[in-house]
Amino acid sequence: MKQFLLGIVCLVGSAILSSSCQKVGSIETDTTPVNFDAAYVVNGQSNTISVINLSTNTVDKTISLPMLQSSSVAGMMGSGMVNMWPHQISLSPDKSKMVISFPGSDFTGGSGMMLSSFTSGSMMGNLSASLQTQGKILILDAVTGATIKELTLDGIAFNAVYSPDGKELWTAVMLPVGKVKVFDASNYALLNTITVGQMPAEVSFSDDGKKVFVANGMSNNVTVVDAITKQILETTTSGNYPVGAWPGMGGMMYVDNEKDQTINMMNSTTGMMTGTVQLGFTPGMAAANTMMNQMWVTDPSGNKVHVWTNTNSGYVISGTVTVGNGASAIAFNKEGTTCYVTNETDGTVSVINVVTMKEMMKINVGKKPNYIVLRYK
Repeated sequence: MKQFLLGIVCLVGSAILSSSCQKVGSIETDTTPVNFDAAYVVNGQSNTISVINLSTNTVDKTISLPMLQSSSVAGMMGSGMVNMWPHQISLSPDKSKMVISFPGSDFTGGSGMMLSSFTSGSMMGNLSASLQTQGKILILDAVTGATIKELTLDGIAFNAVYSPDGKELWTAVMLPVGKVKVFDASNYALLNTITVGQMPAEVSFSDDGKKVFVANGMSNNVTVVDAITKQILETTTSGNYPVGAWPGMGGMMYVDNEKDQTINMMNSTTGMMTGTVQLGFTPGMAAANTMMNQMWVTDPSGNKVHVWTNTNSGYVISGTVTVGNGASAIAFNKEGTTCYVTNETDGTVSVINVVTMKEMMKINVGKKPNYIVLRYK
């Protein structure tokens, strides 16, 4: 999500680079149970999760995330307790657990423009060294915020998601030869490793849970995997620098292509691209609001959310909402009447009335909030 290739530039010049990162000791955190309908907001720079009470739209709890131990790699100096930049969050189907991805560098403010920096020439030699950073995924108790398990990967972890039945955890390792790792969600044993395209970012499931979609940023395609057999079904060409394939309406997946500034409509049944929406800006995230038959897309540089309505003649722009600086992730309440948007630069979450397409308020959270997920008790 969001110009995911910019973060590697930060990685190259950062003392955070590491070939060995591990949790050191324990931290004190607020373990007061979350017994209310809540939005969980991952704050990258603050290394926390802000828990918003959806009935009051106020932050009722802050979960502190662990700092990690880094060591030098490829001649880069520096080690010690560092922020591995928590990035995305996913809930287990039973809502008892959540998984947080730690890429190992600051991916806020962008992902897709990153690779173009490396392919420009002088930085190409630093690519393999920078990609030695070990990503993390952290499993937490969704009620108390307590740490359950920490897993270390052999490369950058952009996101991690539970399978719809809650039995597996899926994540991609962002490498020139990309890998998807599948873990048992009970004992955390590695079950499968699937080779995909170059520099994969988002991993997502279709609405029916039968297929997994992997956006391969540097290959300009999307790999479709059978969720049961773990076999690759097809690899479909997309626009330039796809970051994610988001579940859309009518069995479609929204593939956001950051360099092209487009959204591809991908049929989740056939794996074919059936249409393209020209945006005119680099997308942060695309999300479907089925109640309104709309696609919402964040515009980080324009501080807006753009709304398209799905009509018989295709997707037609139907409105724009001004939000905060660095608009990023989108989440709708269960009724589809309220939209929450994280604003990375401002450190806020915008609350939007979906019907009127007006921002009602901003909620102050931590620094560089990236992803948001809603949990109903």
